[in-house]
Amino acid sequence: MCAPWLPELTTAAAFAAVAAGGTEGWYAAAQYWLALIGSALLLVDSAVQRLPDALTLPAAVGTFTLLTVASAHHEPGSLGRALAAAAAAGVLFTVLALGGMGLGDAKLVISLSALLGWHSWHVALLGLMMSFLLAAVVAVFLLLARRSTRKSTMAFGPFLIIGTLAALLAHS
Repeated sequence: MCAPWLPELTTAAAFAAVAAGGTEGWYAAAQYWLALIGSALLLVDSAVQRLPDALTLPAAVGTFTLLTVASAHHEPGSLGRALAAAAAAGVLFTVLALGGMGLGDAKLVISLSALLGWHSWHVALLGLMMSFLLAAVVAVFLLLARRSTRKSTMAFGPFLIIGTLAALLAHS
């Protein structure tokens, strides 16, 4: 059970990160959409190590809808690259799921990679690298603090969400 104020704090922090990026228009709406759903996914995955389809599917539908509208309004970015980044990351994470990573991560990364790919391939790769780096740092810290072992599992969704927000902030 999480603290009663944690969902609000998590959502406020995600919204503050999006606002700090200074993005406007429909692309900003896509970022806020994923910040909202991402906050819920972060808390759920942290608590039960599961990313439910009831949240990952709306995340994808909303993200692709808002990016399509942003493209129709000729906002800077590329819908084609966003779709290609989403597809590439989805395939990569599906392969990783065969080795033990969760399929929920593979579903979530589609939305997040589309949002990052809208900018550039560089930003899409930066988001994934930041996610893996942050997860590695936390894992090493937990091992050193003897709070986990090499066989312990760790939810990766929160790191994907935080890495995405960090890459978007680094790009702005």
